[in-house]
Amino acid sequence: MKFNYDIPKEVASFIENSKLEEISIGCSNSQVIKISKEKDEYYLKMASRGMLTKEYEKLKWLDGKLAVPKIILYVITKEAEFLITKAIPGQMICNDYFTQNPLLGIKVIAEAFKEINKVDITDCPFDSSIDYKLEIVTNNVNHKLIKKEDLNEETLKKYGSIDNILNYLKEHKFYEPLCFSHGDTSLPNIFALNNQFSGLIDVGESGMADKWFDLAICEKSIKRNYGEDYITPFYHELGITPDRDKIDYYLLMMELYL
Repeated sequence: MKFNYDIPKEVASFIENSKLEEISIGCSNSQVIKISKEKDEYYLKMASRGMLTKEYEKLKWLDGKLAVPKIILYVITKEAEFLITKAIPGQMICNDYFTQNPLLGIKVIAEAFKEINKVDITDCPFDSSIDYKLEIVTNNVNHKLIKKEDLNEETLKKYGSIDNILNYLKEHKFYEPLCFSHGDTSLPNIFALNNQFSGLIDVGESGMADKWFDLAICEKSIKRNYGEDYITPFYHELGITPDRDKIDYYLLMMELYL
């Protein structure tokens, strides 16, 4: 297998005599390797130095608070970071079984959100608020990292330019009651075992934020994986009425993310 970085000895020792499989699903900038070792499964993430630090720190903080991967090994070299975690049991809820049984998937998603909402933010050191997100998208726009062809055609038609979108987001910022936010509640990051919620992965953008950000991200992923008809059952299962203004705001904001 070809690795993107030189593997440090600690990692090489752990993966020795293991079955390795590169994972391509998801939107991560990391190289992800599935490790099958002595009847257990692990995942190795590797990325440029600094790219995995947030995820490592947040996994540490979330240990015992939420069902997230357990840290096995974390190594930093001059050029890269390497993070090995124990696999969450079960399967991601965008697999064939759940796309063919979407209402079961919706129930699992609702369980995931209930667990996320239980996380106490009293001592949470991670800011994922609107101001944090606006800083990211402003940087993306200022450094011309977002191209017109990356935007939805309807979005570009409505706002005219990338700068106009950014100005709209800044001018329409709203008050956000803070709670714990996973930061990327798309279906590939939610796992189920025996049709029950079993855990979440990819917590690098987690922290204190408005609950509607996670709900907006999940809505978009439900539409992509299950179909638009399952958005209403999603909110019904959660027992809430969707705040379309906030949802649309966050979905627009995500067009300026990378």
